[in-house]
Amino acid sequence: MMNNLLCKTFVMGALICSTHLAAQKVSDKQPWSVRMVESEMIRCPESWQLDFQPKLKWDYCHGLELQAMLDVYDTYGDKKMFDYALAYADTMIHKDGSIETYKLHEYNIDRLNSGKFLFRIYEQTKDEKYKKAIDLLRSQLDTHPRNEDGGFWHKKVYPNQMWLDGLYMGAPFYAEYAFRNNRVQDYKDIVNQFITVARHTYDPKNGLYRHACDVSRKERWADPVTGQSQHSWGRAMGWYAMAFVDALDFIPKHEAGRDSMLVILNNIAAQVKRIQDPKTGLWYQVLDKSGEEGNYLESSCSTMFVYALFKAVRKGYIDKSYLEVALKGYKGILNNFIEVDKDGVVTITKACAVAGLGGKDYRMGDYTYYINETIRSNDPKAVGPFIMASLEWERLPSPLSAQTQWKDTIVVARDGSGDYRTLTEAMEGIRAFMDYKVTVLVKNGVYKEKVIVPSWIQNVDFIGESVENTIITYDDHANINKMGTFRTYTVKVQGNSITFKNLTIENNAPRLGQAVALHTEGDKLVFINCRLLGNQDTIYTGVAGTRLYFVDCYIEGTTDFIFGPSTALFENCEIRSKTNSYVTAASTPKDIAVGYVFRNCRLTAEPGVNKVYLGRPWRPYAATVFINCEMGKHICPEGWHNWGNVENEKTARYAEYGSTGEGASTTGRVEWAKQLTKKEAAQYSDLSYIYRMCSDWKPVK
Repeated sequence: MMNNLLCKTFVMGALICSTHLAAQKVSDKQPWSVRMVESEMIRCPESWQLDFQPKLKWDYCHGLELQAMLDVYDTYGDKKMFDYALAYADTMIHKDGSIETYKLHEYNIDRLNSGKFLFRIYEQTKDEKYKKAIDLLRSQLDTHPRNEDGGFWHKKVYPNQMWLDGLYMGAPFYAEYAFRNNRVQDYKDIVNQFITVARHTYDPKNGLYRHACDVSRKERWADPVTGQSQHSWGRAMGWYAMAFVDALDFIPKHEAGRDSMLVILNNIAAQVKRIQDPKTGLWYQVLDKSGEEGNYLESSCSTMFVYALFKAVRKGYIDKSYLEVALKGYKGILNNFIEVDKDGVVTITKACAVAGLGGKDYRMGDYTYYINETIRSNDPKAVGPFIMASLEWERLPSPLSAQTQWKDTIVVARDGSGDYRTLTEAMEGIRAFMDYKVTVLVKNGVYKEKVIVPSWIQNVDFIGESVENTIITYDDHANINKMGTFRTYTVKVQGNSITFKNLTIENNAPRLGQAVALHTEGDKLVFINCRLLGNQDTIYTGVAGTRLYFVDCYIEGTTDFIFGPSTALFENCEIRSKTNSYVTAASTPKDIAVGYVFRNCRLTAEPGVNKVYLGRPWRPYAATVFINCEMGKHICPEGWHNWGNVENEKTARYAEYGSTGEGASTTGRVEWAKQLTKKEAAQYSDLSYIYRMCSDWKPVK
């Protein structure tokens, strides 16, 4: 039987893409995630060709792979991956938001999965056609047929049926849409989908979940009592496991029923561990028949389980002991399914092409059916999860060694060529309370992580390879799970005597609330030739009495994008306003003479921005001074705002001197702001005056 099975290995991909393989190579120096993405792009030069497609099709497989590719792009920053995903979106989606080959009236829940990658396409391109397409897909759920208990039908042509597959196709998209559009009323329904399908498919005899259930119990494949299908199919449970870890990203911790989701996920993890093949670390095509004659170790379910376990451990959804299960599984994938040709092109083998129930060529879902379905290589249902599992593996901390732990120069590189892959890992390689300087060289790449430089780190320089291409980014904002402003940071600096040079710190959250890029608490912090990017509250200088120096930096934002109580000098910086609002919101304490000083800076704005205030007092006694700055015409004549409280006019310490440009005119300035004399302005050229809490610090570039 196995010989017959292997003879059916699918080779259709050769018809489309094989002619492109010979001329291109993939470097074995790159991480596995990157190698697989590049291999797929070689096999299928046009992104619509994925899943062996000979013509255009809006399909869940495209969404699965392209979502994974965008994850790789976010991690490593290779724009060709983003462009590859964009090409599919641009090809399939018309100007009015309609989608090629998509038919809402078919009520096929598979078609929603590709909506997920569109969120990021729209976020980065701002092309409204993608927003319209996302809304169109979401509208399907408003009228999608349901069972009496609220569970979505898998398809209109499969009435009363819930498939485990469908949870992955619909629920993560549903959850992300709810999150991005603040539809808190949808979370209850989303949670119910997970709980309902578990109730319908759970097999108490073995703790596994059957492929599907026909609630009406009318289908020939359905048990006449339970309505369940006959077996637990590996990939179906893989889809279900991935649905949990991806949807939970967007479901608030306080949401009723979320705890029940975690209970189910923990049971899945326990069963996956129990039935893991002890020799290879992999999983079988038919899970409830693991090890039986004719059954085989299958790559799509194995990659799905490994990804789900890795992510669930990282997120704290399951016990960290499951990391060993995931590591064993990932090693098994590399050893048993991954092949590399002479040009470095990576192939993943032994994936079930498709398995379903019912339909035109009726499928009974018995054991013989599952083990005799077509097997093929480079099936997207294995490729996509392999990429995602590899990314999870790549973000694991590198083992520390005696040779690398206490060095005065540390290299961080996303591609694995340095001492560490992430800045977070590098913190462990820096000796606490050092009496010598340590330099951390950060290679070009996109480091998507929340970085904390802890208080025990001091006397360290973080130097990027280039300001444009060394990017630390994250996308938390205040409205995520009631996070509030002060936990949204991308980089939080608690240590003292730290320098950042030639890199970008970014909060890439959409404009949905406060979103801090840089949060400082340490003293004697220097930022040289850095880009600090965000929207509202880009930089939070968080502790009174701490001293900061920004030189030759680019800082952008919308509202109050430089705020806090610290003393900070901004010299030769560009301050870019993205909307009509306020640049600063100082909260300088009464007993500290100097707050924010902007010296020889350029204040610029995006097109259409024409009413920006230099600052407003977040707290009484706010101190902010602009000296010899070039101010664009977007700076409003009043210059300063009292935050709607006239009492602030009595205490605010706002001043200017010697600035130029259309926005620098003092004619219309508020009466309660001060124009400095030449002698008063000269004081701000003396660093010991600016930083006089401790005059021994004179920052250098």
